[in-house]
Amino acid sequence: MTIFKHDEDFANAMALKLRLNREARQTEARLKDEYGEFRYGIAAGCVSDHQKAGTAGPNLTIEHVLKMMERDGF
Repeated sequence: MTIFKHDEDFANAMALKLRLNREARQTEARLKDEYGEFRYGIAAGCVSDHQKAGTAGPNLTIEHVLKMMERDGF
């Protein structure tokens, strides 16, 4: 691998990382606006607790928890 190729790969990886971070921040802001800061905090804590305990399934996301909370009337 040449230095040029290495630099190009690094630049592509950083561009991808920046894009993913930007999308995550936009999603977070949208969810906070849609559901409120209070509910978002509860959902984020729920997901975090389950991830730490190892009981989070592959589809457990903050957005999914917020939809379940809304469905159940909270």
